[in-house]
Amino acid sequence: MRAHALVLLVVVALVTPAASVDGAQPADVIWDQGHQLFRRGQYDQAQQLYADVAAQMPDLAPRALPLEARTAFADGGTNTADTILQQLLDAYPSSDQVAGAYFTLEQVRRAASNCAGAVRALDAFEARPGHANIGPYVALQRAQCAAILGDWPAELNAARQALSIEGGGPRMTQIEALERAGDAETRLGRKQDALYYYNQSLGLAGTRAYRAEMLFTTAAIARALGQDALAIDRFRAVVVDYADQARASGALDALIDMDLGATVSPLQAGMVRLNDRDYRKAVSLFDQVDSASADWGPAQLSRAEALLKLGDEERARRTLSAVADGATRDAGSALLRLGQLDERSGDESAAESKYVRMADAAPDRAAEALFHVGFTRFVRDDRAGALDAWQTALGSGPPAPVLQAELQYWSARALPAGSPQGQEALNRAAAAAPESYYGLRAQEQLNGTLSMASLLPSSGTAWLTLSQNEVQERADWFAALNTTPERVAREVGASAALQRADALLELGLRTEAGWEIDGAVEQYAQNRDVAHMSAVADWAQTHDLPQLTLRIGKQMRDLVGLSALPRALQKQVYPAAWGDLVAEQAAAYAVDPLLVLAIMRQESSFDPRAQSNAQAMGLTQIVPSTARNIASRLGRDDFVLRDLFKPQTSLQFGTWFMSQLLGDYKGRIFPSLAAYNAGGGTVARWLQRFGDDPDLLVEQIPLNETQTYLRIVYDNYWHYQALYGGH
Repeated sequence: MRAHALVLLVVVALVTPAASVDGAQPADVIWDQGHQLFRRGQYDQAQQLYADVAAQMPDLAPRALPLEARTAFADGGTNTADTILQQLLDAYPSSDQVAGAYFTLEQVRRAASNCAGAVRALDAFEARPGHANIGPYVALQRAQCAAILGDWPAELNAARQALSIEGGGPRMTQIEALERAGDAETRLGRKQDALYYYNQSLGLAGTRAYRAEMLFTTAAIARALGQDALAIDRFRAVVVDYADQARASGALDALIDMDLGATVSPLQAGMVRLNDRDYRKAVSLFDQVDSASADWGPAQLSRAEALLKLGDEERARRTLSAVADGATRDAGSALLRLGQLDERSGDESAAESKYVRMADAAPDRAAEALFHVGFTRFVRDDRAGALDAWQTALGSGPPAPVLQAELQYWSARALPAGSPQGQEALNRAAAAAPESYYGLRAQEQLNGTLSMASLLPSSGTAWLTLSQNEVQERADWFAALNTTPERVAREVGASAALQRADALLELGLRTEAGWEIDGAVEQYAQNRDVAHMSAVADWAQTHDLPQLTLRIGKQMRDLVGLSALPRALQKQVYPAAWGDLVAEQAAAYAVDPLLVLAIMRQESSFDPRAQSNAQAMGLTQIVPSTARNIASRLGRDDFVLRDLFKPQTSLQFGTWFMSQLLGDYKGRIFPSLAAYNAGGGTVARWLQRFGDDPDLLVEQIPLNETQTYLRIVYDNYWHYQALYGGH
């Protein structure tokens, strides 16, 4: 095997006396090489490297064997990993690696459904002198094993123990322990105690989805306990406030089962069914709204959307027309939707008439209506009429900044190319809302880069390194805060949270390490301490957790705004995650690595284990059918779907796929991205209908998901080029 031979050559080179290095240096190089192979997902080669080191370098074997076992485990080889760990425990019982080996053995055995053996491994880990202190996480591991074994008292005891250690840890760790305790109490038939724990979880909820989940869970328990008032209140809260969440339909069903369906309005119930894609029930509920009610207009608008989902456009149009003719406050929205349907059917003249009526029916939305009036004229090549509508819109209000940018940009499109008036309109668009889609498009046109119309791939990896100017700018920014990047990095690295995260990563608990990092960032964010947040983001990047770097970067941007950050910190909002692998694959397939990063940022948020509801997997979110086709085209006969979770494989497949699309569309990035999201056949139909103009394509795409996708990836790509393209 050629790769195996290469590994052996490297190992031999490292141990040869000609290397002229001290005894520690070869080991450091070996561990780094193994780490690089592991992070790429080249598990076979990493495993072979560690096996060779264990066989040929006995002094390094105690370290090499657990690394070999963790690599085998990462590749799904639980039996192999168990065998290797037993070899370490038998051959090196006094090694300082034994405690960690026992902890890894627990994870391996739990994954292999041998939870009894996993518990024994945890016992051995805790009995080992000098084992890592990881706070509540050993107890949480016990709780997970106990749950699998169906030992509910043991799960409860372990969860309580976790909550008693260091206050239960950061918020997400507390939630895990509370849910474990609640689950155990429920299984033991002690629902009141379960409600106590789940109520605490509800109090810690940080997202809409989790709050809806806990409201539903506590409502269901309260109902079982006969606490109907609490149950009703919380079921109603899910229906009314979280109609877009998965639990809303179940909450509505529960109220109906309690003969309390009338405690929510038909509009509220209809929205739940609409979001649950039960379109016929939604229509039936919207029909129950009295025409004299204030809910009638919103109900009819939603009824029309349900009918469109059912393919009944004729009834949807009649519904919208009734709202438009009813002189209600929702007439403007109804006319907007009717105009969009006319545009979708290719009747721009009819659409214009709807938008003109919209401007009269909803004066507060006149500028929005006039944008659409102008657009229907522009599509019919009536540029003077389009410009008149857009200039009238700009004179009303004035419009909100984002709409101003949109109107100014399209005004520039209607003016002669390169004219002073057109350039001034672009300048006004860029100034009105510089971070909006059309603000960015305007800046691109002003700079003459036309980045989305031509590909200029970056070469090498120099763009991954901060420039001297960026380093100095960052230093000056920190100096203004009376500190330095180095000092803040030391403070963050010395914090209990990141030291705990480091220990958890060493033991393979990446999710739990993320909880510690999130906990630290939450505290810094409460104090608006962006400097320390940025240091945590750097730490996450160096520990191969770029998904956390991105998350922290977005929080920093939301706190102070992107422009308030020095370029080095702006790069944390748009991190060059897996940059070396991206550069490698981009060079292999002649794709701009910055475009690959822009796609990954939207597709997976740089999480190599990401998986969508459509079963798209990995960093570049390839669906199984496409993945198998790519594997065949690349001659990857050994490909299995879990390989998509390997960064190198996902990046190879995604970059190759994008290179093929760029070839199909002759380098035009907008249709290539649209095809990446919606499929080539769909995009071919759009191009045939809307033409090659990228602005017209994006504005006219009838699929909201793809339209949004294109704008977000464009935003990403614009910023990546602005931040990294100057090297």
